[in-house]
Amino acid sequence: MTAPSAQQTRVPGGSETDPDIISPAPLPGSSPETHVYPAPDSSTAPQDQSHPPSSNPVLTTNDNSPSLTYSSAQYSLFTHVSRIQLTYILGIIITLSTLTTSIYFPLIPLLSQTFRVPIQSINLTVTLYAICQALSPVIFASLADSLGRRPILLFLILIYSLASAGLSLNQSFYPLLLFLRALQSVGGSPTLSIAFGIVADLADVSERGAMLGPMQSTCNGISAFGPVVGGAVALTTSGHRWVFLALLIVAIFCFVLAGFTIPETSRHIVGNGSLITSATPRFLYRTWRSLLVSLIPSSSNKKREGDEIFLKPMFRPQLQTQAQSPPPQKRPPFRPRTLVSPLLIIFHRDSFPILWTVASSYCVHYTYQVAIPVIFSEIYHYNELQIGLSFLPGLAGMTIGGFIAGKLVDWNFAKVARRHNQAALSLDQHEGKNNDTSSSPAEFLCEFPIEQARYKNYTPIILLLISLIASYGWAVQSRVHPAVLLVMQFFICCCSTILSHTASALLVDIFPDSSSTAYASGQVMRCSLSAASAAVIEPLVDKLGRGWYFTAFAIFTGTGLMGMVYTSKRKGMEWRRRRLARAAAAGR
Repeated sequence: MTAPSAQQTRVPGGSETDPDIISPAPLPGSSPETHVYPAPDSSTAPQDQSHPPSSNPVLTTNDNSPSLTYSSAQYSLFTHVSRIQLTYILGIIITLSTLTTSIYFPLIPLLSQTFRVPIQSINLTVTLYAICQALSPVIFASLADSLGRRPILLFLILIYSLASAGLSLNQSFYPLLLFLRALQSVGGSPTLSIAFGIVADLADVSERGAMLGPMQSTCNGISAFGPVVGGAVALTTSGHRWVFLALLIVAIFCFVLAGFTIPETSRHIVGNGSLITSATPRFLYRTWRSLLVSLIPSSSNKKREGDEIFLKPMFRPQLQTQAQSPPPQKRPPFRPRTLVSPLLIIFHRDSFPILWTVASSYCVHYTYQVAIPVIFSEIYHYNELQIGLSFLPGLAGMTIGGFIAGKLVDWNFAKVARRHNQAALSLDQHEGKNNDTSSSPAEFLCEFPIEQARYKNYTPIILLLISLIASYGWAVQSRVHPAVLLVMQFFICCCSTILSHTASALLVDIFPDSSSTAYASGQVMRCSLSAASAAVIEPLVDKLGRGWYFTAFAIFTGTGLMGMVYTSKRKGMEWRRRRLARAAAAGR
């Protein structure tokens, strides 16, 4: 290789277009161009040449300031196409959590008649579902972090399928309805935490929003049909079994889809993807497609490829060369204490403000889900189908809000990165510049104000949300045209989704070694707060009226969001450093 010029120093690497540079694989919604961030000092550029080509950045300098162009190949070997596919596949699978909730609300009167129990008894099934929705991710997200994403995900979908089948067959036994709804929640609710863990495995912190936004928007878009289907069934049929049969069909489809298309991604098991073909036991960690391909005689399929088809072609011949890839992160040992790890995360000073932001913003959406049927039934005299349709603007707002959040997360990160003159911002470069694998991504990020990056320019969104919530209550009390309420529901759900998704991404950022567990702690908080909100809404509306209730709700929500966001931006980095120092001192 020729000597580099004075203006550009290349570290040896390789690619199809330039043997000295490897460009990162862009994520859905991101630019395919190489990411460039300013470097603080050329002396801090990585000098170790012992890592594979994928780990080597390109240092470019000029008379003003140096900059560092890095590759995301070291963090993940999964191709751009495979990450796009997994983004939308995960978006479909996590509908098992959201669709099950949205489709159920319009059925409550019908279920009360079918099982011959009062409405309050059917509301108990909603409460029980919410309790399991909060607790089941505590167990299964921790298991996914310890044992692998793929086997736990398939097991959960199987549980959900069996529960849906039982619900479709149960016609009159109320205790069985309670049990099966709880079992359905146990199977469907943790899928969201596992999906967040898979995204954290595949995308580094600078590109994570490009996967999270489309994934959750896909989920919200599909879930928008839930209330319509539930309302139509309640209006046109005398039975509920068709709704649960539809959920069973969706579950079977998701089970087959996950089995054939989702490989094991846990960095404790397959590293950055380089160990994807050697993960054992094969029947747990390999896709069914890969297992079927392995049964085909090589003479009839000379170019057969298993799960390595997910990886970039230049790395497939190197999969068995352990020296050319970073070792996987040390798998955390499974202990009974692991099952309560999400509960322990709640009590960390740096994570609690983020968790409250997740819970409070999600509570806005959940409160409107509970309020909408009553408002449009009592005031506007809508039937079941019309009530189901009235959910659509809010769910459309959630879908669009998810895309906006994904864009803002990555855009704000890049802007703050340039402002703070940080070079080694991607976790892949962090792994590439250090041979010491004991250093964790969390320790690396403690040098960067990730809270400021994620929450940049979010104060106007919070203020808009507060004003919309308060105005909504007075609009209902004034009996304005329902179109006004539908438009307001769109913007309320859009703003709350942006805040919730951003805080969830930040939560995963500060616990990169246990991303599913971290997101599960968010589910515990948001389900608990939402259940409390659903329990008090009717008594408070009866006492205060809808205008003052929504005003009080807006003040409570806005005060909490503003305070917690400010606290995270002001003290989060300091508290995170202290937590990591304590963990290091304890030998964890």
